[in-house]
Amino acid sequence: SGSARTSYFKKLDQLSIGDSASLIYKGITYTYKVVDIYDIEKTGKVEIVRNKDINTLTLITCRHGTNKQIVIICELKS
Repeated sequence: SGSARTSYFKKLDQLSIGDSASLIYKGITYTYKVVDIYDIEKTGKVEIVRNKDINTLTLITCRHGTNKQIVIICELKS
């Protein structure tokens, strides 16, 4: 997060449940739907519990002005 040129997740907190997120990997675009958003204490560790039958994308960054991290869970649409 932050405002540096390499701050890829600086607007992550603007996502809402139902929004789409796309990831391009090796020329293939994967589109995900945001299904859950929550905050956790910033401790340096995040426990991720997932259903192995569903392809997911988990995005994590610092919550501005707090000692929290925002966690966004997305499920693959296409």
